[in-house]
Amino acid sequence: MKPLLPQLKPLSALLLLCGSLCVPAKAQPLTPQDFAELDQAIATVKTQAGLPFGSTIALVHNGELIYQHHSGYADIQRQLPVNGDTAFYIASATKPFTALAFLLLAQQGKVNLEQSLQQMWPQQQFPNIDASRITLRQLLSHQSGLDNQPLVWATAYSGIHTPQTLKALTSQSVPDAEAKRGEFRYSNVGYNIASLWLDEQNGTAWQDHLQQLILKPLGMQHSSARQSEAAQWPLALPYSLLKSAEPLYLQKTDATMHAAGGMFATAGDLARFVAAQLPGAKSPLPASVISQSQQPQITTESSYGDFQRTGYAFGWYTGPYKGEAMLHHFGGFPGYSAHLSLLPKQQMGLVILHNEDVLSRDLNNLIADYCYGLLLGDAGTKARVKAGFAKLEQKLAQLPAMKQAQQQKIQGRKTLLSLPAAAYVGRYQHPQLGEMTLSLNAQQQLVFRWGALQANATGFDTADELRLELVPNSGEVVKFAVAQGKVQHLTLSGMTFSKQH
Repeated sequence: MKPLLPQLKPLSALLLLCGSLCVPAKAQPLTPQDFAELDQAIATVKTQAGLPFGSTIALVHNGELIYQHHSGYADIQRQLPVNGDTAFYIASATKPFTALAFLLLAQQGKVNLEQSLQQMWPQQQFPNIDASRITLRQLLSHQSGLDNQPLVWATAYSGIHTPQTLKALTSQSVPDAEAKRGEFRYSNVGYNIASLWLDEQNGTAWQDHLQQLILKPLGMQHSSARQSEAAQWPLALPYSLLKSAEPLYLQKTDATMHAAGGMFATAGDLARFVAAQLPGAKSPLPASVISQSQQPQITTESSYGDFQRTGYAFGWYTGPYKGEAMLHHFGGFPGYSAHLSLLPKQQMGLVILHNEDVLSRDLNNLIADYCYGLLLGDAGTKARVKAGFAKLEQKLAQLPAMKQAQQQKIQGRKTLLSLPAAAYVGRYQHPQLGEMTLSLNAQQQLVFRWGALQANATGFDTADELRLELVPNSGEVVKFAVAQGKVQHLTLSGMTFSKQH
């Protein structure tokens, strides 16, 4: 077993991190053999899937790393195996880091969580909302009542933006149609706005705050909020069972690494972060701020797989799991899945990373059930998880037929354009979101390009509408406005780009 926090000297496995606050361990410590069935089950699923994607697991108990799993490939084509140095994109599992950085800055008197959005930008106009009633605390706990899909698209997907265009997009925030201020609705918007403001305060980027306040103190040497820095380590490429065995085309760059979802990290590094969250951790991070980050700020009633969600703290969902209080946050992006969770009172934490995005929900449910079940002494764990893997294998057997049916549905739609396809070719401009270009390929199919995004259009059910898959495994509909025999503009997810004639 390996001690996690860098400044600690090796002590007893039971006393390393939590001192008198530790719960009693099992009479017989777990050994690698206890996890052999889990390792084999994961291998079997990958064999049946026909895609040897990468997986890595780190299980923390009483401040030590008691189980690690590395399997599959970071790069299937080059047959580069996943190992302890492989960094994965963790998507929205970045939020606990970003929120904690804000709390640490608040402790230092550099940030006021009760400051309003209008106070953050006194000179900025917010014509669609009352910015004086929305606080930084609400932005970080998904209760701001704001929506801003253009901001999300720019920061997470297209990568076309400058600080000035992002600030202009922030001004155009609108009330969320599904949640009022003070009600919970999960989105990237609050974190995007908060980090943009933070970047302006003293010229220090949010990425550097994470590095100095969290990653460096915890010894997370293979974690970064910049893709260009992470590229010096082995990186797991993104794959999907719904596509071919080639990596997905959409891959992260510095321009699409954002505060709501913008870190690469190894499982071992994330295990350090999880260990630092546990009560009594002898961590370089202030215990009072860690405790603050775990306090629910808003209630919610939802679930994700086996994980109930009754509240949201600062970057953490809260809720019961196996009768224990759990904190968790997951991350998903085309080709990636991340799982961070902990049972604080039981001194347990778990990290699961994959570079595949279809199996993650079921697979992570089973891995968590197995790991936490064993640690909690649940005698029925192995049999229950074995049955769960059998069901997952049944789902996999049905996947080829599902993929074929979906493709037939997409390809079966006719292209209902009112003008010849060539009339739609050209440049389309948005004042804050940049340029989208349309061209024709050899098959006379319209090809869309917008920053890091690209897609070949297929037909849709309505005239002058097309289906795009700019984000892998996610369909979007684009609508053209045609008047007087010319294309005037296109609209995608509420964003309008004017054709440049």
